[in-house]
Amino acid sequence: MKILKTGLILCGLSIAAFPAHSEKVWKDFAPKSHGSKSVFESCFSAVDLAGKKGEKFTRKRGKGAYLAPPKIKRPKIKPATLSPEFYGSIRRVDVGSRKVIALGFDIGEQNNDFAGYDAEIIDVLRKHNVKATMYVGGKWMATHPERATQLIADPLFEIGNHAWTHGNFRVLNKSDVEDQIWFTQAEYEKQRSSLASLDCARVGMKAIPKRIPTFRFPYGTCNARSLKQVNDAGLPAVQWDIVTGDPAKGQSAKAIARALLRSKPGSIVVAHANGRGWNTGKAVKFAIPKMIEEGWEFVTITELLQMGKPVIAKTCYENRPGDNKRYDRIFGRGTGE
Repeated sequence: MKILKTGLILCGLSIAAFPAHSEKVWKDFAPKSHGSKSVFESCFSAVDLAGKKGEKFTRKRGKGAYLAPPKIKRPKIKPATLSPEFYGSIRRVDVGSRKVIALGFDIGEQNNDFAGYDAEIIDVLRKHNVKATMYVGGKWMATHPERATQLIADPLFEIGNHAWTHGNFRVLNKSDVEDQIWFTQAEYEKQRSSLASLDCARVGMKAIPKRIPTFRFPYGTCNARSLKQVNDAGLPAVQWDIVTGDPAKGQSAKAIARALLRSKPGSIVVAHANGRGWNTGKAVKFAIPKMIEEGWEFVTITELLQMGKPVIAKTCYENRPGDNKRYDRIFGRGTGE
């Protein structure tokens, strides 16, 4: 049996069928809450939540850098049926003049790396009671179970699907796309079940969603087929209109903060909280209080999608169509090699 570095088995693996859909449409199935205050406060102390020395940094070898395919490859919970108004690449939401914004922090890792956890960013959001959506990779959840369950339990945060090993959905074949989606949905169920098994979580688990409601493409890349596959999986494909540029080491905290402060009503932000937002912690320390002072309301992606009409593109990109094709030469199945 041969195992690829993506954690996908090339032969000898029986891939489960594409999960059957629920009769409920996405809006009816979308979670009304994104965590549980009682579970969060009962299960995690200030010491548990505090940043740990060195955990922000990524590494290319050692425990967790490579991971075999998960034992549970498909979720138990049926996906919703996505209605036509959510099909396509969602850039922002038309909410009129209401000063509302959704922060989306990507927290994923490839299958040749063990990514970090940026507690500085999370601490700022919690300090100011700011909601956000964490686009979490399935492998990252598997290798960071304590941090994953903390984020799942926190009522401020919504969990989004950021693929299993951060593969490039413009170059993946059909079956690999399915695995990247469903492995992650199944891993979320596993982590939620692990949380529910704790004595401290006896009360409040009903408030924590049983499934991940939205998806974000790694590198912002897709093609028509993979975009449709995500939507057919019952997941709105959420991109952004505010690019912080924080994965670039040269992007200063001031530049990241300026990008956040350029937000418009209904904007969706892309930033990183896996150690690859090099100066994001410093940026949000400055920008978040200023935005609160200016009257901005912070909501999750799911909440924003239900506040107005999604602004949708036919393809996936960073700032303009075609500007992310460079990733095709570098990143493929999720190995970075």
